[in-house]
Amino acid sequence: MSHRTTRLLAPAALVALLALSGCTSSDEPDAPAGNPSATAAAEQPAAAAATTSASLAEQTFDATAGDDVSGGTITTTLRALEVSGEAMTLRWAVRWDNDDAPDDATTHMFDLGIENMPTLTDPVNLKQYRPLCAEGSWQGELADLLACQNSALVSPSETVFFKFPNHATVEAWAVFPAPQDDDAVFEVLIAEGWPAFSGVRATTAP
Repeated sequence: MSHRTTRLLAPAALVALLALSGCTSSDEPDAPAGNPSATAAAEQPAAAAATTSASLAEQTFDATAGDDVSGGTITTTLRALEVSGEAMTLRWAVRWDNDDAPDDATTHMFDLGIENMPTLTDPVNLKQYRPLCAEGSWQGELADLLACQNSALVSPSETVFFKFPNHATVEAWAVFPAPQDDDAVFEVLIAEGWPAFSGVRATTAP
């Protein structure tokens, strides 16, 4: 039986849910190689991620990947989406729970069929945002795309083989370009195949 629950933990921080029509723009913002803004932004989330406990929304769903079943459930918690200068930082947490597995068991991102490369979609303005990267470009040739993916400002940076410990919460973050539109409201997709968080507005970092 499929298991999925959604809890809104801070209704004031989220607007009404948006229905994503599937229309996105190909003109997503780029991060130039060696972008100093990207480098500076990457220094911000590391310390904060260790202490953050605020929550905007939370979802729990079955831990599956196609025909492969890791067992148990995944809980994703949206912590914050904050803008500081030319960068926007997404913070979230992931927890894997499997009561049928030993307490010291782990599951890999590879086992779940995902990688740590979130996407922000603004369906109203038809724009999509992907993490800033130190090299390459999301819109370049294959070599540029792979370079961008490998140097993306995300944590955990081991996007495939990172281990989720059983019954443990893993804090994560990613740095994006700041929104191009003042009215931007985002659909936050942590990983392909996982349920998205809808109606999320970025706030100004303290």
